[in-house]
Amino acid sequence: MILFKTEGEVNTESTLKIAIEEALKTESKKLLIASSRGYSAEKALSMVPEGIKLIVVTHHVGFKEPNCDEFSADVKKRLIEAGHIVHTATHALSSVERAFRRKYGDIHAAEIVADALRLISQGFKVCVEISLMAADAGLVRCDEWVVVCGGSSRGLDTAVVIRPANSSRLFDLKIGKILCMSSEYA
Repeated sequence: MILFKTEGEVNTESTLKIAIEEALKTESKKLLIASSRGYSAEKALSMVPEGIKLIVVTHHVGFKEPNCDEFSADVKKRLIEAGHIVHTATHALSSVERAFRRKYGDIHAAEIVADALRLISQGFKVCVEISLMAADAGLVRCDEWVVVCGGSSRGLDTAVVIRPANSSRLFDLKIGKILCMSSEYA
């Protein structure tokens, strides 16, 4: 496992190189990445070789403000034209629970899970979350290993091999291997 000394965008290319190399070894040949605005997706599109299926998971429309889709329409069009997938979905580990917390001040189970995953790293939490979102959409199977990339804010700094689960079966998800992540320990 590689530990990056800093988090975020500066590690995107290295994370993708590591992830692509691992994805080529998997039977599924799927690379699942998080991208909020399109930077990471565009970088992945420029790097991913023939034979790898790129699945980009973006957060829901209205994440920052109502009716606003932050993901680049141009990048989305190029990904789809290249035969890849862009999936826009509600965060599996917050969604409606975030609305309850904002209104009533409570914390709910999904947010506790998210905070526990952040103890490893924010990027690790994102990897688990987008694999749930992709499984719920039927974009990855729950009996296959996929390589998943996430980040701490902007860009990618974490890559994990995961056997996904549907969000209603969260505890069936399996972590196969942590390939890289950012860490203050590095």
